[in-house]
Order: sequence, then C-alpha cells, then structure tokens
Amino acid sequence: MAHFLSERSAKAGSPQGHCATENCLILQYRRVALLSHDPLRLAVQPCNFERQMEYLAANCNVISMDDVKWHLHTATPFKDHSVVVTFDGGYADVLYTARDVLWRFDIPATVFVPTAGLIEKTHFWWDALEDAVIAGGLRDRLEIDLDGQRRCWPLLSQGDRFRAFDDLYEILSGKTPPEQREIVAEIAAGREEVGRERDNHAMLGIQELKTLGDDGLITIGGYTHNVTMLSMLAEPEQMAEVGRNKQILEEILGRRIEYFAYPFGDEEWVTGSTVGVLKQLGFALSCRLCPDAIHATGSLDLFGLPRLMVGDWNPFTFYRRLKSFLD
Repeated sequence: MAHFLSERSAKAGSPQGHCATENCLILQYRRVALLSHDPLRLAVQPCNFERQMEYLAANCNVISMDDVKWHLHTATPFKDHSVVVTFDGGYADVLYTARDVLWRFDIPATVFVPTAGLIEKTHFWWDALEDAVIAGGLRDRLEIDLDGQRRCWPLLSQGDRFRAFDDLYEILSGKTPPEQREIVAEIAAGREEVGRERDNHAMLGIQELKTLGDDGLITIGGYTHNVTMLSMLAEPEQMAEVGRNKQILEEILGRRIEYFAYPFGDEEWVTGSTVGVLKQLGFALSCRLCPDAIHATGSLDLFGLPRLMVGDWNPFTFYRRLKSFLD
C-alpha cells in the first residue's frame, strides 16, 4: 500500500506528459443511487456516475487525498486537470455501487464517514423525514408543536408534502441531534399505513466500513459523530463531537484518520475555534463545500479546502462544470 501511494504521488508530482499547473479540483459526492424522491438532490444515478468516472479516467489526472497533502506540504504544482474524488455521509451505496466503478477505472477516493448511524444503525434524520412526509402514509394533515407553537401542514397533494418537507428541513437543521430525532419520531408516529415507495437509505455498518477501509483505492476520512452543525457547539463540545468520530473510526480501522470534511461543508457550520479543534485532534487537512479549485503554491487554508458538489449530470454537463475550474 505504501509503495502504491508513493508511486502515485511521484507520478502526480512529475510534469512529464502533462502541463504543470497550480489547480486541482476536489469533487464531492454523497450518494450513487437511483432514488424515487431525493428532495435534497444528494444522489447521482449509477449510469451517470459511471460515465463521469469514465470521463475522469480518460481526461484528468485523478489523485488521492494523500497526494493532495504531499503537493500542498511541498508546494509542488499539480499536473494539468488534477481532480480528487470524495464521498460524504457513509451511505452503503458507496460500497455496493460506487466501489466497483472506481476500481474499473483505477480511481482513488476518500469517504468521509459519520459514526452515530454506524454504531446505532439508524438513518439520518432528513431521510427519516422524507420517509414520513413525502413517501410515508401520514394523514392528510400534519400538526405538531414546534418551539412553543402549534404548526400545521396540509398533506393533501404531492406539492403539500414537498412544502412540508422543505419547511421542516429548514426548522430541524438548526436543532440538536436529540431534538431532531425526537421531532422526526413524533412525525413518523402519525403514519397510518406503509405508504408510498420509499428510497433505500442504508448506511454503512462496521464490517462494511472495514471492507472499504481495506480497499486499496479508498481512504476513510473523519466527519462528525452526529452530523452536527459545529457552529452550534462550544469548543469543548466540538472537541467531543469530532473526537468521538475520529476515535471510533480509528478503533474500527486500526489506523490514523488524517482528513476531515465539515458536514454539508458550508462556512456557517463552523466557528473560529473549529480549526483549532481539528489541529489538536491531529487532522492534516479538511474540506468544505465551496465551488473553487485548490492551489499547491501560495497562501492556502489547509483546513478549508474547497470542493465542488457534483450533481446528477450527463457527461457533457460534467465536462462543462469541470472545465470552468480547470482550464
């Protein structure tokens, strides 16, 4: 494994065969799945993902996060059209759908994994909310107490259900994990029937994570334990939330976790103390969600590397989006 990484890094650092530039684009995926609902647009269909990986293999210099660290620490320019593939969330389709495609095209990837669902075998709250409100068999009206007020949503039509999901997602995003679980459980308790077709929201289990961790092309990175908005937490709570995630992953995999991704990646999810927490815990790099390229030379925030979230794009759209950052 060490030989494989050093050989790949050496090739990435050599300008032969490519024009040396400073740009590298980190891509963020969440799911590779064909979903019925996907209200947050997290998924890329397997057919489009395969064509995107085929394009990267033929037209780009696809490197790993280990390579990125080497380039940034040595201030070595990237090869032309350098790209990194990452996944967030720890969904099982990374193992069962994406991995075979990555291997077919020899594409390394980093998977940032939260640990609450891994240990407790639960779904994310937004997936449970989708099951209850959009796909579930709720009555034709949803009434619930939120922040001391009685809130009500009609659920007579598909549009009603979509609006209710949007409203509740915005409300719940600003709450703590226990509050999110409690509110979603209360909503789901109103189901009267099995309901409509539900999407598969399966998460990685411990053994499945080990399988990914033993994969020669895949690196496991840290997230948070509960996918918590770190800006809501004081520094000691951030330390506990991120530290617990790192500790669990390292105990399961038996190796050090060096890379971190901010959940959902937006700057408002972190505070000024968050970077200090990551440094104290021994992370080398971290990624946020920001449509920009990274540079090997000059001033760079190693704990705020930008990433581009990839949509369910056909190959031409994929090409156009990458071209705007790499050319």
